[in-house]
Amino acid sequence: MIAGRHITHGVVFALALALSGYATLDHGLPQALRLRLGETNAQGLVMGQGGQVGSVQLGRLSTIIKPIGIPTSAPVSHTAITYEVKNGESLKDLAARFHVSANSIRWSNFSSLKNTSKDVSTGQKIMIPPVDGIVVTAQPGDTPLSLGNLYHVSPSAIVDFNYLRASEQDPIAGGTVVVIPGGTGASFEAPASSSSVAVPVAHGGNGGYSILTVGGSYPVRAGNRFSFGYCTWYVYNRRAVPWLGNAWQWFGNAQAAGFATGQTPRVGAIMVTWESSFGHVAIVDAVNADGSFVVSEMNFVRWDVIDQRQIKPGGVPLIGFIY
Repeated sequence: MIAGRHITHGVVFALALALSGYATLDHGLPQALRLRLGETNAQGLVMGQGGQVGSVQLGRLSTIIKPIGIPTSAPVSHTAITYEVKNGESLKDLAARFHVSANSIRWSNFSSLKNTSKDVSTGQKIMIPPVDGIVVTAQPGDTPLSLGNLYHVSPSAIVDFNYLRASEQDPIAGGTVVVIPGGTGASFEAPASSSSVAVPVAHGGNGGYSILTVGGSYPVRAGNRFSFGYCTWYVYNRRAVPWLGNAWQWFGNAQAAGFATGQTPRVGAIMVTWESSFGHVAIVDAVNADGSFVVSEMNFVRWDVIDQRQIKPGGVPLIGFIY
């Protein structure tokens, strides 16, 4: 009795297997008589007329007709590249090739391309940002917050785009190549000529200062990352400092860096004031016996203009002097 039952089960099982393979083939039978077992019979489906298994559409003999859900666009790169300019290539060509603006390439190679009359040259190695923005090499003390303030972007955008494992105020390791997505850098105007600029002589509202001279030429110091034409850019050319930030922040930055500071003018010192919402900095050129002092500065008369002022004690909203 038991042996007969086992034999019966075996015959039924073998018949089921045979029908499963047979049902996947087109034998000319009417549609109603064909056996459909669905996606569970993938092997039979492939060997037969094809169909869809899971997320993949199949044809006869396992041919993949259409994968489902495959991305159609390449992921955005987050890494800048160093590119060697080929013969005959121009800045415009490179901008089109890498799908970024010409300004982004100029800002990323500001020391060599800050003058708009200059183009790239054969054999020149330049940094190409992966998106519109700026490529910078972090200096000691740089943070996402300071770089964001300098290049006019959200510091969180810098953290996220560069996958930084740090907060917005944590220092970035010196020498790290950082992409500033959507950043804008210094203006590309050529340095001012040595000719003087004619402007009316100005006096402080309380008689605290007077303009002595306007105009002049100036050297450009390597490593200057402040915006061209502003007071911070000019003072860095006269005296390099190891920090970034708006002018009003310089006094605190100097103290944090161990620089001597005080409230008395000295020749060569940096004057820091509240003469704008961003503050103002200038270089002390002379100190007079009556306590007044002379400073050289930029962007006090107007942007990209150098002037000298004679300032009386108490004549400006002084933050302090950096020695």
